[in-house]
This record gives sequence, structure tokens and C-alpha cells, in this order.
Amino acid sequence: MRTYWETAEAEQIGIIQVSVASLRALPVFQSEMTSQLLLGTIVPIFEERNEFYYVQNWDGYEGWVNRHFVQLVDRSAALEWTSAPRLFVTTPWGVVRTQPDDESTILTDVVACNILRIQERRGGFTRVKLPDGRCGWLANDHYVLEQELKTIRPQVSAVLATAKRFLGIPYLWGGVSPKGFDCSGFVQTVFRLNNMELPRDAGQMASLGKDVALDDSFRRLRPGDLLFFGKTSRRINHVAIYLGKGRYIHARGRVMVNSLLSDDPCFEGYLRSLLFRASRILP
Repeated sequence: MRTYWETAEAEQIGIIQVSVASLRALPVFQSEMTSQLLLGTIVPIFEERNEFYYVQNWDGYEGWVNRHFVQLVDRSAALEWTSAPRLFVTTPWGVVRTQPDDESTILTDVVACNILRIQERRGGFTRVKLPDGRCGWLANDHYVLEQELKTIRPQVSAVLATAKRFLGIPYLWGGVSPKGFDCSGFVQTVFRLNNMELPRDAGQMASLGKDVALDDSFRRLRPGDLLFFGKTSRRINHVAIYLGKGRYIHARGRVMVNSLLSDDPCFEGYLRSLLFRASRILP
């Protein structure tokens, strides 16, 4: 089965070689960041201009990334990267070091949803291979094996626990990493860490799942439901994860908890006035 990066339209293939790379609307650093690309992601390259590549992310988002963030590979190397044993970083942050200890030189930082190849384990560390060929050591408690991640059946409790691990991380337009989240980037990351791949934007997410009827008591909502905010179905511009008892977690200013209930100290009246839809995507 062909994957998103195996397309005849692509001129080249690359693998993101830094923990987080900005995806921009135009091929200049001054351009708006529309999303982010994460370490270990394969991207098809459609065009090169001003030292930027026009690429496509795994979620379908397209834009320009600087060439210094991309390791060029041929198709056989890309297939080898995807077929080799790999790990999926699950902690918000970590580092890969030159030696299996906490004092050696740092080769790169890593963030949640980064992907690395596994070489060997030694004590509390795993030797990993980066897309540019360098090898280093990552602490074992920073990751899950990719093959194990793919067997996970998303559970409400696990999704909520994952979301709360990112509390306090600042808001960043276009952000999909612990270096800064926008609202949909936060939700996408939380569910991806629980083996559910969601679209990139809030408006796209709103088309998923089963509608949950809304009333003033919110009694039909269940923890793990998605809340969507906006004036109309075409203008949904914010998404949150419902926690229960009227509260929800979302990225707005920072990853934080607010409430739909006016007698709750966490009540947020403006967003309550824009609550448009709720959907259930978890069993």
C-alpha cells in the first residue's frame, strides 16, 4: 500500500532531522508559521525555492520548511526508515546524548511524537539513530516502541492523563509540540499519543465522531468528548477536550483548564457563549 509520501508528484523525499521544524506559508523565515513538522517524519518534497522545500506532512498539511531541517533520502532509505524498529517519544521533552549517561554531550533535544530508530538497549538507555545518521542514547522512560503504540486502544482515562501532562505549555499559533501548541495542535498531539490520528484543524475535527446534544446542564457530555467553539459550522475556530463536571482542557494563552459552568471559579464566559458543537470520538 502506498503512503502519503510515495507520490509521483514529489521531486525528492526528506526526513525531518530536528525535534521541531516550522512549516511556513511562504518560503521565507518571516512568513507565518502554519504548522510544525516533527523529528522522524518523512515528507515528500514538491518544490525548492530560496533554500526552502515545499512539503506535505503526514496529516495532509502542506507548506514550506527550511532545507536545513530536512535530511534528503532516496526511496529505499525512506522505506528502510519506516520498516526498521522505531520508537515514539511520549514525554514532553528529552535529550539524546553521546553516551548512555546523564552527563555526556547532547546531540539533540526531542519532544513528544518524535520518531527515532532503535539500535540497542543498555541499562536505562537506548541507542538510537537520527535521520542524519548520527547515533546517540535516549533514556528508556522517554518513549514507547512504535509497534506497541499501534496496539493501543484509546481509553478515556489515558487521553485525559496525557492532556494534563501538557498543562502550562504556552499557546503558539501553528504549534503541534510541547514547544508551543495551538488549540487543534494540542488536541491532535494528545490523541496521537493514544494511537488516534486526527486532522490538523478544529473545523476538520468537528466533522468526526457522534454528535452529543448540548443543554444548559451539559449532562450528556462525557469525559473525552471534543468541544467546538465558533459562531457557525463554517467558523469553528477552537477545540477543547471535556474533562467532566463542566470542565475542559484546551490551549488558549497556555494549556489550561476552564469551565462551562458559571458557578465554577474556572468559568470562561466568552468561550461558553461560542460553544457550538460537541462530538464523541472515544468509545
